[in-house]
Order: sequence, then structure tokens, then C-alpha cells
Amino acid sequence: MSISALSGPVISFGQGPFPDYNPEAGTSLFFNGTGVLDPRGPFTYSPGQNFGAATAGFLGSSNIQTLNYQPYALSTSAIAAAANVVSGTAMTLVSTNSTTTGVAVSQYTINYNTGLLVSGLLMLDGLASFTGVVAAGVLTASSVTGTIIVGMTISGTGVTSGTTITAQLTGPTGGAGTYAVVGSTTVSSTTITGVTSNSTNGNLALRYDMGDAATIQMWNPQALCARAVSVTGAASASGSVSFLVSGYDIYGVPMSELIGPVAASTTVSGKKAFKYIASVVPNATDAINYSVGTLDIFGFPIRSDYHGDVTLNYNSTVITASTGYTAAVTTSPATTTTGDVRGTYAVQSATDKTKRLFFYQNPPVTNIGSIAGLFGVTQA
Repeated sequence: MSISALSGPVISFGQGPFPDYNPEAGTSLFFNGTGVLDPRGPFTYSPGQNFGAATAGFLGSSNIQTLNYQPYALSTSAIAAAANVVSGTAMTLVSTNSTTTGVAVSQYTINYNTGLLVSGLLMLDGLASFTGVVAAGVLTASSVTGTIIVGMTISGTGVTSGTTITAQLTGPTGGAGTYAVVGSTTVSSTTITGVTSNSTNGNLALRYDMGDAATIQMWNPQALCARAVSVTGAASASGSVSFLVSGYDIYGVPMSELIGPVAASTTVSGKKAFKYIASVVPNATDAINYSVGTLDIFGFPIRSDYHGDVTLNYNSTVITASTGYTAAVTTSPATTTTGDVRGTYAVQSATDKTKRLFFYQNPPVTNIGSIAGLFGVTQA
């Protein structure tokens, strides 16, 4: 087996200004669709590679669906519970999975810069909980909290360690229905937890495998949810403490943001969309409680420069107003205080695990030919 690759551009031409010579001229059709190749080193095609070497991209070339997810409700303590802070000492992050906030603990990603597995992370919006039965390698899921995502690793009573969801068979996308699984073949009715990362390959659920060898992998809009972070100070907070939040974006790129200073009885909103949180470190000591949470601000997976290059749908409603939209920060280099390198959207009614958020993006011709054009300047 081998893969076919052309350096392009590929042109399919028909009649137009030329004499009629093709009585069957028509639309070119491609099995399994077409897409935009990801040009970044860890994800792109390398000339001469054979099948089995992963090559990633987005399905479609315009109006690309980059997000399809039901975000969890925000919480001012989703990431770290209220506690006194000590200068230079990392806050204690939450230690249990939450089906209220959607935060999963002890998670993994592949560091984009090093290619190495990173463990011990909090993951935002990559968790599902449901009642499940497995028979003959088919999972039947009901009473779903969150979004079930192809590629999730599942666990529960009787579920073999490492069992993963490989395809959705019936039901609405990510909801109650049937799924193909590899690992467990028979499981009695039990509560099952699914997470999109694992200790073998980081967060492979971010990409949907095409074919037996998974050579072609499409970025999975069900798994590309990233959101901004907040810090809340108690009533007597000094107003002099800022917090350095460090983690990774959806692609495993290291990122950090300085949030604050945080005044008394105030929640300070971050501007960058995180997928993973590694640490939150205050720059001053204060014997007053501060907590770290999530916001209803969500990051675009592809860089967006103008409201007109995205289509938004939230809670079954097409959003036409630009309220809540923030364009990508394009100044380079990015810093810990600049905004998101791909842009964000703040939903205008609170998330609650049932309202589905869709992003459709149209990268302009001026952006599509470069890494920075598609994915933004380098993260700080």
C-alpha cells in the first residue's frame, strides 16, 4: 500500500473559452471530500512519506466547520478552588474530574515544539459521562453529559483499560446512540467516563482517522473546544496580585497568560483560549482567597481577522451580531498580556452542557498560504 501525493497545484479544466471537446464536462467529485492541508511540521505531508505517517488537515476549503461542541457551564473555581496565595508558588489545581465544569484531571498532550508527551495536565471541555453497555464491540450510550467524541478513551466498571471509541454508528453527533469501540467487547450497564487524551499518544481524539493506517487525519471539530480563564478575588483581596497561567492550546503549543491584578470581589477575565492548564502561579503573597475558573469565551481553531470571515451558530441560532467577537492578535511576538493569536468568541447566553456551539471559518486567500496566516503568530 502507498499514498498518492502531488506537489500541485492541480487544475481540472473543462470547456469555458475553449472549443467544445468534452461532452461529459461536469463537477469534479472526490471520495471522502477535500480539505486544507495543515502546513505545520508536526502535522503536514513530508515528500516521500509512506502510508501510516500522519498527515492532518481540515475538511473543506471554505465555510470549514472548526467547532461542533456543547460547552460545559463556566465556573469561577473550575481550575483551582479558592485559597490563599504565596508569591512564586503554584496554586493547587483541582484533583477530580467534574461533570459540572467539564474539567478532566491527569491528562496528556504532545508538546508541539518538542514532540514529547506531557502529563499531569488539566484539560478543559474534553470529558463525557454517560450510561453505557458494550456488546460485540458496540457501545450503546444513553443519559449523556457532555459530548461523546470519536477517539475518546473510556473507563468504568468492567471496561478494559485503554478501550477507545473508533466511530459513531447511530444517533446525533456526540450524543446518545451507538459507537464502535476497540478494547472491551462486553460490558454490563455502568457509568462510563470518556476523555479525549491518553498516555499513549496525547490527545489523538483531536484528529479523526481516515483509513486503516490513519495516514490522513482530519482535525475533529468535536474536540477543538478551547476557552479563556478567569481569576476571582475574595472581598478583601489586596488588588496587587497577578497570576501567570501556563498550559497548552488545542494543538499542544505551549502558551501562557498573565491575568490581573485582581481586585477585591472581582473576577478578571483572561483573553486567551486554553485547552490544557499546567500551572497557575501568583506574583505576590496574599492571605486572602483567590480562585481560578473558566469563561464563556471560546477560541477559533483557525485564525480569524474579521467577524465576516466566520459564521457562528449557538443554541440552534445563527449569530449575525458581532457582539462577543474578538479578532486575532497579529502583532508579533505575542506576549503574556496580548490577546488570542487566532481570535475568540464570547457566547451571549450562558453555557450549560446542552447548547451546541458551531464555528464555520473562511480563511482568506491572503492567509491560507502560511502557518501564521492559518494559525496565528507564535504563542507566548
